[in-house]
Amino acid sequence: MAAAGVQPLSRAGAARRRTALAMALGWATGTAWAQDSAGVTDSEIVIGQSCQLSGPLAALTSEVRQGSALYFDHVNASGGVRGRKIRVVAIDDAYDPRKAAENTKKLIDEDKVLALFQYAGTPPALAALPIAEERGVPFIAPFTGSDGLRQAGSRYVFNIKAGYAAELDATVKQLASVGIARIAAVYLNNPFGTGGLASVEKSVKNHKVELVAQALLEVDGSKMADAVAAVAKAAPQAIIVISAGKPSVDFVDAYLTAGHRTTFYMLSVISNAQLVKALGERARGVVVSQVVPSPWNQSMPISREFQTLAKAKGITEYTFSQMEGFISARFLVEALQRAGAKPTRATLVQAMESMKSVNLGGYPVELSATQHSSGKFVDLLMMGRDGRFTK
Repeated sequence: MAAAGVQPLSRAGAARRRTALAMALGWATGTAWAQDSAGVTDSEIVIGQSCQLSGPLAALTSEVRQGSALYFDHVNASGGVRGRKIRVVAIDDAYDPRKAAENTKKLIDEDKVLALFQYAGTPPALAALPIAEERGVPFIAPFTGSDGLRQAGSRYVFNIKAGYAAELDATVKQLASVGIARIAAVYLNNPFGTGGLASVEKSVKNHKVELVAQALLEVDGSKMADAVAAVAKAAPQAIIVISAGKPSVDFVDAYLTAGHRTTFYMLSVISNAQLVKALGERARGVVVSQVVPSPWNQSMPISREFQTLAKAKGITEYTFSQMEGFISARFLVEALQRAGAKPTRATLVQAMESMKSVNLGGYPVELSATQHSSGKFVDLLMMGRDGRFTK
């Protein structure tokens, strides 16, 4: 018996309703799949990147992108990932967080990318991450060691290298072990720099080293003389430079040109090629922490693979930044292979979370559903006489 006020349907009417419901469900399912499978067609996989194609960090970003392109080009030439070629849509943010946020929205809403990859720089990456989290878009291997991108509970960000805190602690520990007790720190006037300074302040307490001076560096290089004067006044035995790209090199140049002498310690986001090009013989003795294997290493498979592909492209000058880009691309391709025949944002996240113990040619990756940051390797290398790093 029909309920009061409800007219019973004829068989034909019931059939029409079932058909309409099935069609609606089909459309809804199709729409949901289309949204989740953004960036994937039968022939390609589209990845988005906001980075520095201009500005003071452009040269460094160029090296990272060159390294990742080496591997992507190799994969594409070999048929792609399950028949799909990888296409990276890169947009310039000039190290401006506001532009990075705008670029991220465009990449997701207009370019319909599957994932965001190798965002360069702490401020741009931090500006983009909330957007990626809100839209459910994987945010993979950013070119920054910021602790802000390594917080527990982030669903979509994945890191595969040690962070700045680990690099800086290794640096301070090394300084203490060789008897250097009075150090200074110069740092970029942005979240990258201030976060790094906080890590140094924590480490000097743990290792009983005195931070005798600290000074701000502006991204545009202004007020450089003030930073040099503030640090030189304290006559530190060593200076930790919490910066990347051109501002880092410019500070060392300005400090030495002013007639001061000390040992400089830098983070992995400085290019050995940039150091030598800008400073020449004066780069000798600069110490740089590294978080990926040496691109000159002959004993590690991933380094040999990098060398082979680089030589095939006519690249003869290697950098650690290229190597980091190469390893990150290798990681992304491995994750895409594991994401299934029809990869979606959800299956890509699941694929990365399944990489509990993966060896990328000698470089280990350890991720899980509760651990989205991998990488403990930190090495300290000194620039030698020939422009190469030595122990």
